[in-house]
Amino acid sequence: MADQETIYFGHDNSIRRILKSRSPGGAWEAQALTSVTKITLTIGKKLIESDNGNDDAIQWIKGGYATGEVRIFLGPRVVSPGNYHAWLVVYDAVNTNGLVWGFIPISCQPEVEAT
Repeated sequence: MADQETIYFGHDNSIRRILKSRSPGGAWEAQALTSVTKITLTIGKKLIESDNGNDDAIQWIKGGYATGEVRIFLGPRVVSPGNYHAWLVVYDAVNTNGLVWGFIPISCQPEVEAT
């Protein structure tokens, strides 16, 4: 995960990522995520946890999502404005301590509209 994402506090921008891993043949393939029980994102000193609830900040396997797609909603202010490496960890019944999937470079920007 290398492309920087930008979050604007107070707005509905989301981060969309397809989680892929290498197949035995060496090709990168999107993962089905059907056995995933929890995904966490650590951004700054804030841990965001999700069990895929409809109001959770991290969601996967929802109507209209592609195979392996994870969407992260951070519009509500969760950290101070700045640049972060947000670590994504995926859990399932086999990997109860979680698999570190990697990090997402995130730029968190303050409200852009005059209030």
